[in-house]
Amino acid sequence: MIFGACYYPEQWNPKDWDEDLKIMKEMGLSSVRLAEFAWALMEPKEGKFDFSLFDAVLKKVEEHGMTAILGTPTATFPPWLYQKFPEIVQISKDGIIRGIGTRRQACFSSPAYKKATERIVTAMAKHFGNHPAVVGWQIDNEPGHEGSDVDYSPLAQKNFRSWLKQKYKTLDSLNKRWGNVFWGVIYSDWNQIPLPGPHVASNFNPAMIQDYYRFQSDELVSYIHFQAEILRKYSKGKPLTTNLYPSPFLPITDMYEMFKKLDYVSWDNYPVWGNQQEPYPHPLVTATQQYSRGLKNKPYTVMEQFSGVQGHDTLGYLPPPGQIGLWLTQAIVNGANQIYFFRYRTARFGQEQLCYGILDHGKRKTAKYFELKETIENIKDFAEDVADSPYPATVAILHDIENSRNYKHQPLSDGLRFAPVPFAQVGYDIELATWYAGTNVLNTNAHSLPIHSDVDWSNYKVLTLPLYTMFDPTIVEKLKSYVSNGGTLVLGYRSGIKDKDHWMVEEPVPGVFGELAGVQVFQFEAPATDKVGIRMGLLPLKGSKFCEILEPTTAKVIAHYRDKKKFYSGKPAITVNGFGKGKVYYVGTSLTPESFVLLYRKILKEAGVRFGFLGSTIERHYREGKQFNYEITMNHSNRYKFAGLSILKPFGYKIKRLNK
Repeated sequence: MIFGACYYPEQWNPKDWDEDLKIMKEMGLSSVRLAEFAWALMEPKEGKFDFSLFDAVLKKVEEHGMTAILGTPTATFPPWLYQKFPEIVQISKDGIIRGIGTRRQACFSSPAYKKATERIVTAMAKHFGNHPAVVGWQIDNEPGHEGSDVDYSPLAQKNFRSWLKQKYKTLDSLNKRWGNVFWGVIYSDWNQIPLPGPHVASNFNPAMIQDYYRFQSDELVSYIHFQAEILRKYSKGKPLTTNLYPSPFLPITDMYEMFKKLDYVSWDNYPVWGNQQEPYPHPLVTATQQYSRGLKNKPYTVMEQFSGVQGHDTLGYLPPPGQIGLWLTQAIVNGANQIYFFRYRTARFGQEQLCYGILDHGKRKTAKYFELKETIENIKDFAEDVADSPYPATVAILHDIENSRNYKHQPLSDGLRFAPVPFAQVGYDIELATWYAGTNVLNTNAHSLPIHSDVDWSNYKVLTLPLYTMFDPTIVEKLKSYVSNGGTLVLGYRSGIKDKDHWMVEEPVPGVFGELAGVQVFQFEAPATDKVGIRMGLLPLKGSKFCEILEPTTAKVIAHYRDKKKFYSGKPAITVNGFGKGKVYYVGTSLTPESFVLLYRKILKEAGVRFGFLGSTIERHYREGKQFNYEITMNHSNRYKFAGLSILKPFGYKIKRLNK
């Protein structure tokens, strides 16, 4: 188990370095992340390299018996490069040039930028690739964040047209598969095809937008893989990663595809950020951590772990004593085997002078320092024992990048449209987390997996699949086989009604899942955020966002709408259907988290999955270690709580050893 910190020696005086590393070691840290924004320092002029600062720092790191992960510095670039090649920056959907002075402005369709990237990454890899203190590489930094995986520049348009030509071969094929006969938008020249940018009124063809997102994903993935090839050549045996960011489906990039050529997944863990007045609910944080673990279905790294109040322009919630230690514990419990705190010491200048680290702007040891030091000491034996062990689960939620993209530009309901900042459309993220919360609050270990991963579904007693509107026929057949052989599938509304070309199927909802689910849908509405009453036996539930009126063919009704405001009160809302040896639950609405807990009590019990409700703020996981197995219980509230026979203090946790 590795504990480390994000360190920026270039922002401090060289005389500080020894003391900084000494303070880190005293806290229990053994590694640092370096250099991810240092391009201008290492290549102050084109082709002229100066690695002396990081040579000196790495010497100090080695002397202190520590290690380092180096970042390739391509998330921002030197002003001289932009001055020579002004075409290397992106243009936003609103036509704003992403100029220099900030970060994540690079156009991944630019040959000049790719050549410059090749030069700096090659030079770094040759110089540092075999350094004994360097134990790995982080490629770029949060690639795609802040809307930087969507580019409307002329170079992006040029590459998009080439991408379309390679995919469709002929304009006749493109016109037919996009359905361009609609509104008569029939292209007769590849150069006629625009980018789906802003428009006065109606939007662009959804098939076109989906392809544009696929193209942008391919551009960024190929850019990261391009760097990986260079590092593999000159820094043999050093593992490669890049770091993701909240929220899981904020980007349009296929992160499962990106990590195919990297060694492990990294993620940046900020349970609260900016002007938020309260943290994200703990099931959302766990869902995101399980998403990160599930991309390669193995232990992951937290490359930036919250250590202090964070924000660029405004600040909000201050975690009470114990909470940042609990967040650290939660990450390890969910499968992290490396934790790097962001950051060691708070910057005195620049855009992140409000991003507080372990230490504040001075060197006085803070309450944060002592809380994290104590937590590391308390959990180290447990963390070491489970560090490289699998996270066991018999329940999984499946997610799909194609549908995440689809719901960005066609969310169906205002309840599925949520943009907390202009570059973030995260309605799909919230819906997936809400479905995941049902099992998390019932304290059942659950995985989060890309739907196209090669994980064997027969290992799971229950699979959950929300918002699978755009279907892949091979996945449909795989799900039928899973259920036929005894699995339980929980299928969400609007499933199976649109193919990959964005054509709606002719069959009634749920389309290709009609026989599997045993229902049909002919009427529906989108009540946005309004709550609609539902009754499951004697239990009151609530739905919102989208409500389908189910008409069973072979399914049994287990819940009805019960709402005097709705004409469909009394009609089926949730059903269960026997299919082969298994079952399919069809949920015709978006349930509230509390309602999902009530539904999953029934589903898990019938599937033979162990669960237990300990309260809405108590989270329990089970882990297998090399020496022991463990039951870990965490209290996410600011009050003392009973958890079975134990009493947990505010933001406290208990790690119980179990004999193997």
